[in-house]
Amino acid sequence: MEQQARSGHHGKWIAAACLCGLLVDAHAAERPETLPALQDGPLAATASPTQSEESWMPRKPSHHLGLSVGTARFNTLCLDGMVCKRNGRTITLYGGGDFSQRWGFELAYMRMSNMEREGNALRVKGLNVSLIGELPLSGRWSLTGRVGTNYAWTRMEQATALGQTTTASAQGFGLSYGAGIGVDFAHGWRASADWNRHDLKFVTGRDSVDTATVSLRYRY
Repeated sequence: MEQQARSGHHGKWIAAACLCGLLVDAHAAERPETLPALQDGPLAATASPTQSEESWMPRKPSHHLGLSVGTARFNTLCLDGMVCKRNGRTITLYGGGDFSQRWGFELAYMRMSNMEREGNALRVKGLNVSLIGELPLSGRWSLTGRVGTNYAWTRMEQATALGQTTTASAQGFGLSYGAGIGVDFAHGWRASADWNRHDLKFVTGRDSVDTATVSLRYRY
């Protein structure tokens, strides 16, 4: 009887050992055979964005203010025998912000003066909203492109034969677009040269005006 009890006791231990072995094998089968190696530390598993993705990634919020001055020029030719001055002055005060690394927006207030069209003295003032894109070049240089719309008020003044002056005005929306090249010369400061075209509404019809300006901008 004692021998049978001992053999039964040993059988229980053998059965328990087999059961543990089966549990260990099952757990090992559930684990992955290999783990991905980290080549450059714990951050290596994070995929770095591509260059195209970086252009749309948000960056530290920044805004800018700027002032540009230059010349404005009508594209319509002067009529024969008509007093005409196609070139004038323009000044623009603008501000904007960034959507991402390369894209942003800009709101501008512009004024044009000292021009004549078909014998009429002209003045233009308006607001302009644009989408801005920047393409970095070598060093601190970059190209800038913009497209948007303006809402402008135009006024014409014409002297009559009796020495009086008549005034007529018009207003409306128009397309605007342009390009420029700029350089960052100090922390937060950029100088640029820009060309823009504005489609404007006058009492005599629609006409486009080109501006060539130099600009100083501060980013904060």
